[in-house]
Amino acid sequence: MKVQFILNPASGGGKGEKTLPLLKSQAKLLGLAGDVTLSHHPREAQEIAIRSQKRGYDVVVACGGDGTIHSLLPALIRRPIALGVVPIGTANDLARNWGIPFQLKRALQAIQEGKPRAVDVIRTESGKFIAGTAGIGFDAAVVQQAEWLRKVAKGILPFSIAFFSELVHYPPSQVFLRAGDWKYEGPAWQILLTKIARYAYIFRITTSVKADNGLMDICLIPETPNLGVITALPKLPFLGLKKLPGALFRTASTLEIKSSPPVSIHGDGDLIGQTPETFRVLPKALRIIAPLSKPHLLDLAFLNRE
Repeated sequence: MKVQFILNPASGGGKGEKTLPLLKSQAKLLGLAGDVTLSHHPREAQEIAIRSQKRGYDVVVACGGDGTIHSLLPALIRRPIALGVVPIGTANDLARNWGIPFQLKRALQAIQEGKPRAVDVIRTESGKFIAGTAGIGFDAAVVQQAEWLRKVAKGILPFSIAFFSELVHYPPSQVFLRAGDWKYEGPAWQILLTKIARYAYIFRITTSVKADNGLMDICLIPETPNLGVITALPKLPFLGLKKLPGALFRTASTLEIKSSPPVSIHGDGDLIGQTPETFRVLPKALRIIAPLSKPHLLDLAFLNRE
């Protein structure tokens, strides 16, 4: 098995660069034959992944966080090459939900011993891909503010500051949603479309999501009083967003969103545009290497985190 490691040196507040020597030595000890290449920009990561496929590599390994994985998606969707992950980012939501160990040696062993599995991804009409969660509204505003704060702070701190700042100020927008025969017109404080059960470290979005059923889970929070969010926070890791007042849930393969005014959209924690937008599930469009386990346990991987 030929492996191309793509390492984001800025991942995890600079942890990526520090991991490089250990990554090389551990991969060599395990007999994972391949190259380690640094990537400093999403487009550079895609180009490395494309070249690797032309050179006959079997696996591209994203060494970084959710943003590193997200940047590679355009080069991997509907391609035979598989995606492995060495999680060294800040949130690592995708690795956590896919059941990938956080300890370096065990993550590499999962690549060595695991079998490729096809999972769904979400694609926007504008051509962006999402492997985990897309957010429209409040959490996209948090991501936007956190991007600026990450210039002066590292780790979870920028997101924590942005979360409570937007919690005080962020207003609902008027939206129109359509998913099949279901329509909604009214206020929306937060909309989530997801192929994973949990995001933002611990928040459970849903208990019903499946990685490969051709459907995305949709969560709509029309209006949530700020006090209601704060008092519900301790329950969210266990009971999910259904504990927030007025939260609505649907599953669909396609969702159309319009809003007034236009609001920001994030995909896997990266800003990807604004409304209006249409989202569609691409069934089993991405091959990932995850630890050997029963398929239905994939979405409960958080329970096995180290």
